[in-house]
Amino acid sequence: MTTLYDLTIPFLTNALKAEQHILAQAEAFAAEKSIPITELLEARLAPDMWPLSQQIVITALHSAMTVVKLTGVAPPQINFGPAPLEDCKKYLAETLELLASVTPESVNGKEAQVVGAMMGPGAEAQMKALDYVEGYLKPNVFFHITTLYDILRSKGAPLGKKDFLSTFVRIQG
Repeated sequence: MTTLYDLTIPFLTNALKAEQHILAQAEAFAAEKSIPITELLEARLAPDMWPLSQQIVITALHSAMTVVKLTGVAPPQINFGPAPLEDCKKYLAETLELLASVTPESVNGKEAQVVGAMMGPGAEAQMKALDYVEGYLKPNVFFHITTLYDILRSKGAPLGKKDFLSTFVRIQG
């Protein structure tokens, strides 16, 4: 039987590890092409969209806040907004440490617990934890990882599907 823990913590761990991998690819690409890394971190798909670094910040925030919602454990300090490279790396590493500290016992059984989900500035919707994870958290995380990937591809970074999926796929045998 799949549990709330199974649906949440491994997924978020894989997502943040995928972002670490993609960020490392961005660094290598920037070095190879003599592009300042700040140029990539500030890049956007459209003028009204958040920059690459903000995609990482948001995913780390979603992950940390999910731990808070499900366990009450205090999250690491993550400043909302665009971030320099070292902060992006720090947010990912610290949030992965937080996720590693979560036990199945601290999450399982809370599927029907009501949690809030930000639906824009000043707007929060209340939903069951299972609905939050499946209908809000996962689509948001995939959106921001995809946007991170797409920004880098639009700048010419040689990324492929395996860079995106490598941490999610579990091949047997």
